[in-house]
Amino acid sequence: MEGSRAIGVKLATGEEVRARRVISNATRWDTFDKLLSNVTLPPAEQKWRTRYQKSPSFLSLHLGVTADLLPPGTECHHILVEDWEKMEDPEGTIFVSIPTLLDPSLAPEGHHIIHAFTPDWIDRWQNLSPTEYEQKKEAAAWNLITRLEVIFPGINTAIDYMEVGTARTHRRFLGRVDGSYGPIPQRKLLGLLGMPFNRTSIPGLYCVGDSTFPGQGLNAVAFSGFACAHRVAVDLGI
Repeated sequence: MEGSRAIGVKLATGEEVRARRVISNATRWDTFDKLLSNVTLPPAEQKWRTRYQKSPSFLSLHLGVTADLLPPGTECHHILVEDWEKMEDPEGTIFVSIPTLLDPSLAPEGHHIIHAFTPDWIDRWQNLSPTEYEQKKEAAAWNLITRLEVIFPGINTAIDYMEVGTARTHRRFLGRVDGSYGPIPQRKLLGLLGMPFNRTSIPGLYCVGDSTFPGQGLNAVAFSGFACAHRVAVDLGI
């Protein structure tokens, strides 16, 4: 920052990179609470925080299974809700995706990939020793597998490979604040226009990703990137 304007970034190594425009791909929480921790939170960001809150993260289960587990005609996507009163609770709803039903080349011959994931919060994964963390991951994974038996009988004996990701995994490898999937409304809003666009209150600083219009999801984030590139080009007179 130089005065009230963004003029570049300082890397973890101490190296400074100057630029005419700076784009943050971090969430707005990380951008203004961590990357700009010495700057007073602009009123527009304060208003945004009264409208939006962090969504849950996910407990993700990536499985490699033998192909004979899935009979012909198995659908690619499934949603498992056992108790509608608990559907928004941690691990209350299980979402399942099987990409190899659409593209078999993604897995070795004779195998499929099953990705099962369920909403979860990082609070449940904090303050654990490494051993406790691994044990809890293992228990959570097998709990999901047991529940998936309803859809895929015999799944527990068909597993060749398993990886488990928690909210801490999302935070570490994806740079997500609390492992969050992104912002969700705190109250009823009129459409998506409450989401900020790419400019911020700080001249020269732009945000991109699911903290900007139009929000969460692959298509929305891709649009955000396109829109940000266009906005910066226009502002630079290109």
